[in-house]
Amino acid sequence: MSTTRIVKLGRERTLSTLARKVFEIGTGAGSRDLLRRAEAALLAANPRLRSADGFRTGASIVVPAVAGLRPTGVVIRADLGGDALGVEAELRLQVAASRVEDAFQTAAVDRKQTQERISDRNFAAEARRALPETRDHIAKTLERFERDEQTETEARERMLKNIDAATEALATLNKMVPQPRRR
Repeated sequence: MSTTRIVKLGRERTLSTLARKVFEIGTGAGSRDLLRRAEAALLAANPRLRSADGFRTGASIVVPAVAGLRPTGVVIRADLGGDALGVEAELRLQVAASRVEDAFQTAAVDRKQTQERISDRNFAAEARRALPETRDHIAKTLERFERDEQTETEARERMLKNIDAATEALATLNKMVPQPRRR
C-alpha cells in the first residue's frame, strides 16, 4: 500500500533538528547512525534542504521511509485507499509543492554558482586571452541570468499559488463528500 508522508516546517533550521522532529530517534547505542541515515534520506527527498534557504517556515517536506525508523506523531500520512483518497490527494499536492520548491531552489543555487564562476577575474582574463569576444558573451550571459532569475521567481510563485488553490478546492470538495454513518 502506497503512503505519502508530509511535515510542515516550523522553526527547524538544521537537518538534525528536522530528523529528530519527524523520526523517533533515541539517544542510545546506534542513535548517531540512525540520525545520519534519517538526515541522508530527508536530504535525498528534499534537495533544497542543502542550504539554509530551504528551511522556509510552513514549507511542506516529504518524509521518506527509512528502514528501522518510525515517523513521529507530527508527520501527516495517508494510506492510499478507501475514504482516505481525498487526504492522499491533498498530501500529494503538498508533495508537488515541495518538489517545485526543490527544483527552483536547485536552479537558483546552480545559477548563482555559475554567475560567480564567470564573474571571476581570473576566469574572465583567461577567457579573453583564448577568445577576445568573450567579454560580450559573458556580459550577455549575466544579463540572461538576471532575466531568467526573475522569470523563474514569477513561475515558482504562480505554481505554488496554483497548488495552494488546488489544495483549497480539494479541501472544499472533501467537505462536500457525504461521510458514511457509523453504527
